Amino acid sequence: MGFKTRLTTFMRATRLDSHHAIERFGIFFGVLMLSGVLVVGAAGFSAFTAGQDKLAGTALWTTKFTTSKTRLSGTVDGVYLSDSRTRALIVMHFDPQAKISYNAADYQAFLLGSDEKLRTSRVQTPDITGSFHVFGSTGYVAVMLESPAPFQQQILNLTVRAKAELTFAQQQQAGATQDQVVGDASFTRFDQWRVFANPGAAQATTLPSLDAPAFDPARAYYDVVIKPQETAARAELDRQLALMRSDLTQINTYTGELATTKVDGVSLLPPAVPDAISGDTVTGSTAAESTTGQSTLALNTRTVVPGGFDFNWRDGDVLSGYLGRIMPSGQSSWLGYLQQQSTAGADTAANASNQINSMAWKLSNGRSLANDYRSSDVTMRPLTTLMNNLSQAYQGYYADKRKYESDDLLALLNLEVNLLNVRSGSSANSDHFLTTFH
Repeated sequence: MGFKTRLTTFMRATRLDSHHAIERFGIFFGVLMLSGVLVVGAAGFSAFTAGQDKLAGTALWTTKFTTSKTRLSGTVDGVYLSDSRTRALIVMHFDPQAKISYNAADYQAFLLGSDEKLRTSRVQTPDITGSFHVFGSTGYVAVMLESPAPFQQQILNLTVRAKAELTFAQQQQAGATQDQVVGDASFTRFDQWRVFANPGAAQATTLPSLDAPAFDPARAYYDVVIKPQETAARAELDRQLALMRSDLTQINTYTGELATTKVDGVSLLPPAVPDAISGDTVTGSTAAESTTGQSTLALNTRTVVPGGFDFNWRDGDVLSGYLGRIMPSGQSSWLGYLQQQSTAGADTAANASNQINSMAWKLSNGRSLANDYRSSDVTMRPLTTLMNNLSQAYQGYYADKRKYESDDLLALLNLEVNLLNVRSGSSANSDHFLTTFH
């Protein structure tokens, strides 16, 4: 059999000859359709998987809100869970200028389910109960959700309603809110805001205070709000101590140059250092210098600046409190103590600063460099330069010490005052607060 005959036989067997063109087209078309289905199916599965991953990992779907009638703005700080994942706290705060009710009884909420596209559905986690918490007059509020079983991975549509409107609502405002657009008329009748959250998300943050049998609003407020601010305040205290140590190094360096810097045998004598800074030292090491990675810098001083504070802030924290340890014996009111310190600072701060600025600069020949020589006298320039450098170093150190003792340490105490106010002024409402749509 010749090659041509064999080729013709092969083409007929595989239906590649001209007599089977229609069948061949159908086969090719079927193969293409099957490939398309596989590609689309793979893409759909990939999108579904991505959507499920986002749902599983995202705890907070709403970061900002605006009340529907009074138009008060706020931020959702986060969704926090207990270790058992049966208790969730959704923390929010209003802008500082917002006028809201600080009575938790003035709020109620409604809970529905939702999906990734924020479409309404039923709540899947059974038997969810809720309560509302107002953290004093700080502007922070929270909704507590509790369930007998761990929260399922589902976006929850939480609508909070303020029954007491402390701000005048202009009903004829131009435009419409997003909630009005989707057809929920209750946002027109009541002052409400909506939050979307998924307490069942794997990446939700756990909060130690939620594991206690009885919820402590002050502890929760400390964990969520105060602790990050305290960390920043302590970092600033460390930074200021390092700056003061550098100031003292400058002072020591320039003081050492007094004996070696002379003009025609005349030198500048060490000045009398005012009590406000005399004998001060900064000991310890920075975090970068320490083998443990922890800063141990500390100010050692005999004199506290007027109205300032001096206490070991490393030994303790805002939660355990500093005020009870530093208030004088017989002083029972922290408010009175802080007011007393503020008054003392205002009355005597200027006098202490003037002592630094008016230091006497005597020469070894008995004359005064500042009073008996002109600043433009070229012959005395080495001594004048040294005087200016040392004077500025003293002034810089006192300014930094004053900031450390009057501002930075006070910042820690102010955080404690904020926490004390939350501890004494918080309110809670669990009586018919939450309506859940299962």
